[in-house]
Amino acid sequence: MALIDQRESFDPDAWPAPVLGVAAELVRGHDSEEHLHRRAQLLYAPRGCMTVTLADRWLILPPTRCLWIPGGIPHRVQLRGQVAYRSIWLEPSLVCAMAQECAVLAVNPLLAAMIDRIAYWPFNQAVEHRTARDLLPVLVNELHAARLENTGLKLPHDRRLAHWLEELDRRDELPGLAVLAQDLNLHAKTLTRIFQRESGLSYQQWSQQWRLMRAIELLAEMPSVSSVAQRLGFSSDSAFIAFFRQFTATTPRRFMVGELPTEPGAGSHAGT
Repeated sequence: MALIDQRESFDPDAWPAPVLGVAAELVRGHDSEEHLHRRAQLLYAPRGCMTVTLADRWLILPPTRCLWIPGGIPHRVQLRGQVAYRSIWLEPSLVCAMAQECAVLAVNPLLAAMIDRIAYWPFNQAVEHRTARDLLPVLVNELHAARLENTGLKLPHDRRLAHWLEELDRRDELPGLAVLAQDLNLHAKTLTRIFQRESGLSYQQWSQQWRLMRAIELLAEMPSVSSVAQRLGFSSDSAFIAFFRQFTATTPRRFMVGELPTEPGAGSHAGT
């Protein structure tokens, strides 16, 4: 395990051990800036919330989710609220059967316990050590079986939207299509085509997904559902809860403590 200061950089590729774990208490405001590493990474927070920005996507990790990041993919990690940070870096040869693209995965109690265990391993833990030899295959099996989650949003790349997208993390509400088109000096039909072409969603669908992700961020930082509902401009707590349930099939409180809905056939798996 490494105890790191959130103001200091950490290079997992500089260490010889094939598996590295980090467990740390970090506070809001930590920003890794964009970076990449040769090792694959598993990122998880049993408390708090993290957002991860990729070249084409914005992802959110509440305590019920972890993120698989294959080696060589640029990413930026930002913290929301106080975060119990857990990270595992693995040599690519140990996880060659895993997906070669980033994946947000549901975290069940067994997977959470294994991540926590490995995050506290000594830095000189060898793969040949019995604990590692026994636990790593179970970890990989659980990652393969974990349900893929839709807590991401594909970002348009059109340069005309660049400045507006840079300001998104300081917003709590988004304008309607006509207002945004006017602000960007674009025709509404042009803006519609940009979102459909580059995100696969209409602007309204994209805005709703953004609102859900912003709600999850705020739920990790604020003391009550009422506070989040007011911040996001909902007319009432019940309206916010209904919106949240529509997209997650559960309530905000249950979602944030990991009470995931169980629906037959829901989701797919990370190893496929």
